[in-house]
Amino acid sequence: MQVSKTLDYAVRSLTYMSKRPVERFSMKEISEKQHIPLNYLAKIMRKLVNRGIIRSMVGPDGGYALRKSPGEINLKDVYEAIEGELKMIDCMDKDTICSLYENCPQLPVWDKLQVSMIKILESTTLEDMLNREKSNVA
Repeated sequence: MQVSKTLDYAVRSLTYMSKRPVERFSMKEISEKQHIPLNYLAKIMRKLVNRGIIRSMVGPDGGYALRKSPGEINLKDVYEAIEGELKMIDCMDKDTICSLYENCPQLPVWDKLQVSMIKILESTTLEDMLNREKSNVA
């Protein structure tokens, strides 16, 4: 399993913004400092705005800012803003009924893995990411 480039860029951008959580950031600054292509970042920022994780302000003093403190934004929120609902395999989709569901030997493994991933994402905030970064520098 691999984290998508889009999710990686989203987390990277938000972690960067979390270092100065009350400031506004231009897309150009985030793009340059985090080495994310500007047009790619625009799509990511739109998704984050639509999910209420960040806000967008227009005008000469415009830019992007976090809507909540870094300790209130968890990685599950970010994941769902970028990727949608977390599901390990298609048959775990609520709207899909697999013909093998009743006797599937692998379903408990995927379910356990999915539950574990959700717990980790829910319990990890942007503030936690910053604290890990600081402890790695020290």
